Amino acid sequence: MKTTLFALVMSAAALPTLAAQMECMVDTAAYDEWQVGHCPNFESTLDNNPNTAIWRITGTTKAISSILWSEKTAGCASNSLYCSKEIRPYQEHLGKATILYTDGTWEAVQATASFETGY
Repeated sequence: MKTTLFALVMSAAALPTLAAQMECMVDTAAYDEWQVGHCPNFESTLDNNPNTAIWRITGTTKAISSILWSEKTAGCASNSLYCSKEIRPYQEHLGKATILYTDGTWEAVQATASFETGY
């Protein structure tokens, strides 16, 4: 019994895990870099103008059938791993996506973009 249980646990541990994630970046005059899950940023302008936030899906290990974007990223192309939208400062903008794979499985990812200004 112990041997069977050990073999079962070891075979389950060897199964590949889904590893997709969502990264985001807010395009400001500052140095911008991709971050996983949440991408806060700051720009030292004295305005309340919007900036462009970009979300991307990385780490997929299987063929993708389509992507269903929702929340702030709603309306983005279902055949693209990237989505960009104008966002306002001092608010959190949640981007979500459900990745539909060609083998019938799916995976959900999300990331929140935000930025502040000197205003």
